[in-house]
Amino acid sequence: MAIKLTATLVLLAALVVVTEAKSKHLIGLTEENWRDLLTGEWMVEFHAPWCPACKDLQKAWNAFADWSKDLNIKVAEVDVTVNPGLSGRFLVTALPTIYHVKDGVFRSYTGPRDKNDFIAFVEEKKWTVVDPVASWKHPDSPQMAVVAMFFKLSMSVRDLHNYLVEEKGLPSWASYALFGGVTLLLGCILGFMIVCVIDVLFPANPPAPKDKKDQGKKKEQQQKKEKEQQKKKEEKARQSQDEEASQNSQNSQSEADSADESNVRQRKGGDSKTEKSPKPNAKAGTDIKKKK
Repeated sequence: MAIKLTATLVLLAALVVVTEAKSKHLIGLTEENWRDLLTGEWMVEFHAPWCPACKDLQKAWNAFADWSKDLNIKVAEVDVTVNPGLSGRFLVTALPTIYHVKDGVFRSYTGPRDKNDFIAFVEEKKWTVVDPVASWKHPDSPQMAVVAMFFKLSMSVRDLHNYLVEEKGLPSWASYALFGGVTLLLGCILGFMIVCVIDVLFPANPPAPKDKKDQGKKKEQQQKKEKEQQKKKEEKARQSQDEEASQNSQNSQSEADSADESNVRQRKGGDSKTEKSPKPNAKAGTDIKKKK
């Protein structure tokens, strides 16, 4: 009887210690109320029940939460196992992760993890020397909302896998094969949709407007006419060149013929003179003989 009473008292004492350790000023954030961080000044911790470092931090974090009213700040916590979307939205890759938030500007806290250090960080405004989170990683940005959706989907898939294996008795390999087939099917469907969207937005041969088509036809017709006119001009020029060449050849031929005729006439004239010249010479010889 005494042993049972002692055990009961120990359990009660442990419960009292746990309840006292959990600060009443500590705010629990979920995927429904996390946007409260965008107004005012906050310090928020991301943790998981199975994380040893998170368990070690809980005492200092709860003690720091008790100082929240004196520092005019709100202290919050997020359980990533219950809110997987927030772990994706804040890109939580290590646990515990702590952020300082001032009017929607997020800064990662990487200093010592003790109550006094947290108080000094806020009271002395040491957060002013810390670079804010980049705009593309801001938790309220559209791209981070997509990341949060994928994190929630992954957790849903894990829960479904555990349900099939533990509750329905399905072998693990069968569950993995099922998820692999579904993944391939969804990938094919998504790829087909992306290709269709690209074909619609960036067609290979976009149809030209009617006005542009008409203008293009007119330009083509004009170019054809110009080419035909150019060909006709070239043919005329060639014909004229051929006529000039033939005329020149005829003129040169006629000149050659006339030159030949004159040469022939000159030769005939020379031959006739040579035939007539001996007769007077003979007469002259007879006259000389008579004088003697």
